[in-house]
Amino acid sequence: MIYLVGLTLGSIPLLFANSIPALSIALFINGLFIAPLIVNAYGTVESAVPAGQITEALTWVIAGMPLGGAISSALAGVVIDHSGAQMAFWVPLGFMVAAIVTTLPYLSTYRAAIGYARPRD
Repeated sequence: MIYLVGLTLGSIPLLFANSIPALSIALFINGLFIAPLIVNAYGTVESAVPAGQITEALTWVIAGMPLGGAISSALAGVVIDHSGAQMAFWVPLGFMVAAIVTTLPYLSTYRAAIGYARPRD
């Protein structure tokens, strides 16, 4: 969850990049969160599913990444056609905010599935 929030916050500078150097720096900062996020996603899946289903579960994760990229790219293309390139940076930010919102209700379930201790009162 930390890396997802970091990736989301790291995407905000993309909205204000008005030159190639500024865009490069913003993308570099954004990219710092991608590898840890993917590694944690794989680790969560491995911890949450039975041993006999790990291959299938990881296949679904791997298949979901290009699917999400294709959907967001298509939507970004529509946004670019109607509102310009700068507005297209709102598309991935919107998807990341949606990912955070849909993950929050299940955060304790994820923590339990991967063996994190739940804080007690």
